[in-house]
Amino acid sequence: MVTPSVIRPCAPAELPALVALLDQEFIFSKDRRISLARRLPGVVHADNCANILLACHGETIAACVVIKRFDWIAPERSWRAAMIGLVWTNAAERGLGLATQLLRAAQARLHADGAAFAVLFTAQPAFYRRLGWISADCGLYGSYAGAGGDAARCTPVDANAIEAMRSRQSGAYLRRDRASYDALPLPSERLEMRSSIGSAAYSIYGVQADRAYVYELGGEASGRAALWQDICAAAATVHINERRGSASAQWLSTIPGTIWRDQALAMWLPLAEPDCARHFGDWYVPYLDRI
Repeated sequence: MVTPSVIRPCAPAELPALVALLDQEFIFSKDRRISLARRLPGVVHADNCANILLACHGETIAACVVIKRFDWIAPERSWRAAMIGLVWTNAAERGLGLATQLLRAAQARLHADGAAFAVLFTAQPAFYRRLGWISADCGLYGSYAGAGGDAARCTPVDANAIEAMRSRQSGAYLRRDRASYDALPLPSERLEMRSSIGSAAYSIYGVQADRAYVYELGGEASGRAALWQDICAAAATVHINERRGSASAQWLSTIPGTIWRDQALAMWLPLAEPDCARHFGDWYVPYLDRI
């Protein structure tokens, strides 16, 4: 194994060069648009450089991992936690163990800081299992090809109103700041946030070409039909991200023609509070919050 000269946080002056490398890997090489600096403004940002770890050979960036710290709020208590994402290694350096070293460095740092657990999302679980991560995902992915029709013209809503509705929900959730609502998950090219009449319910969804991606449909059941009508009016096909067993997932499952499949992307790592592992199978992190 080749050991990098140093593993350290990203300096703010290095961030533009790192973003260019990550954009090439995750955006432009896949025929996508819009830089990660725009898609993840609260994470790929100079203020978060202390949580972006690099493996370097001299001044050359060879690999990186990005950490997003957050508070996880549950009815019984809250936890300090972290998310790992944008795990990247330069093509010429792959197979040398740099990602493993960075992930172990991130784990040690988070444990020392008192983070209760970490979470990440991957289609390559075997690699992370070797490092102690646990697969547990209660997510659902739905596809609905019967979209179209007229909009119900639900009202655009701001982040504060959505947070107020989220705080009244049952179950565990990730507390968001204002920057969280500026995120733009892949592959969407614009984000819509709307509330039903009377602000009883809200939707957060992305649009890319003739496709819509539902990230959340929350609040009271009385507002869901109008919100769903607006989503369908924006696209020919609607893709849905939901938590298995949630009230909105149960409502959406009544729509004829929707095809569902279980997700298997979430992986969890107990850190300073290993007992929280008993909850991992029931916890769901919405797409808007992921990196």
